[in-house]
Amino acid sequence: MICPECAAINDDQAEVCFTCGRSLASVSKGSLIAGRYEVMRPLGKGGMGMVYQAHDRMLDETVAIKVLRSEFVDTPEMAQRFRSEIKLARRVTHRNVCRIHEYGEDSSGLRYISMEYVQGADLRELARERGGFLPAEEAYDLAAQAADGLQAIHEVGIIHRDLKTTNIMRDSRGVVRLMDFGIAKVETDHATSAGLTSAGQVMGTPEYMSPEQCTGAKLDARSDIYALGIVIYEMFTGTVPFRGDTPVATLFRHMQDPVPFDSAPAARIPRPAVPVLGRALAKERADRYQSAAELAEALRRAAQQSVSGGWTFESPTTPMRTPVATGSHPVSPPRDRRASTRLDIFVNLVLRRVGTGGTVLQEERTIAENVGRGGARVLTTMGTLVPGDIVQIEEIGGSFKTRAEVRGRYVGHDGIRRLNLKFLDRQAPDYLVHVDTD
Repeated sequence: MICPECAAINDDQAEVCFTCGRSLASVSKGSLIAGRYEVMRPLGKGGMGMVYQAHDRMLDETVAIKVLRSEFVDTPEMAQRFRSEIKLARRVTHRNVCRIHEYGEDSSGLRYISMEYVQGADLRELARERGGFLPAEEAYDLAAQAADGLQAIHEVGIIHRDLKTTNIMRDSRGVVRLMDFGIAKVETDHATSAGLTSAGQVMGTPEYMSPEQCTGAKLDARSDIYALGIVIYEMFTGTVPFRGDTPVATLFRHMQDPVPFDSAPAARIPRPAVPVLGRALAKERADRYQSAAELAEALRRAAQQSVSGGWTFESPTTPMRTPVATGSHPVSPPRDRRASTRLDIFVNLVLRRVGTGGTVLQEERTIAENVGRGGARVLTTMGTLVPGDIVQIEEIGGSFKTRAEVRGRYVGHDGIRRLNLKFLDRQAPDYLVHVDTD
């Protein structure tokens, strides 16, 4: 059987593509899922699978059906955990959150989530319709509504983990709806927040990930507050604040770079919104708003101050405007290929510089861009390490650890320092080794 997504050849009995993970069950116009949902048209592709508009024959209404990729429910334990999280998501009935109906499996083995069908446009589409960014009054309103929705899912213990402009819709009545929170992480007291991923994984969209999410640390509601801060910055300016030449470079910018309030696009941000964004985008989560409700209140105060202070989007002090074509339609910004992708990095490490007496002199959480049998290339902020130094590395969420010798150091074109390490005590296990495709 040939996969319609990547054209890979699979066994005729296969349920999913071995190469890309797409379900090989036939889903096309008129297909009937679970004997109930008649597929009408595709709506889009997300991190978990394809989404379709469908007609629910039982209730005679239009719904959205997400057909799941196999890896999210490929074992009984994963399926049970997934059902538990969907059950929790169904408890959210807030006006600013898309309603989740059910998780099911039909007789062909196809697994799906049925959801409320929201007719409208996502925030990125809205911005493109207006030339790349939103008027201040509209951006304030949409951001406050999104914060209200976040508060609702946080109150039942759900962390979204992948909030971005394409996951926030505005319906035909002007009401904001948070989407795709059904795949989010249920907040627990466990030492990991891997959720439906393996231990130590980083999952999300690089441009919207909090510093702690970049390193695979335990997440909480404040990670979503950071992501919403990115969304708000993008609505005001037409661009995200942190973007590197590679996904890994983007992660390090989140961890290291200050918010670029002095950039030309940032001049579009109303002055009362600057301190609000500064706090939402704090590197340390203790310095952020401690709840989405706090952020919503701050946004509404800033909106009032913007009006009372005479700051308007059309102010002549705004230095940049989107170019307009000779016709009546504004020029759409170029499509950002990476903004809709998901990053899944599975090699997260702790790097330690140790003194001669065994004292830890410096420590940081970092990411390995490439791991081979006998060594790795890792990113670092440590400027004191030189070739010949001995360091310790330890896998986050795993058992691999070893001493390593620094064989080389350099700064890439993205401005990030890298170390080439040679493992001294043991070779890397099979599950960590992958091939560098640079």
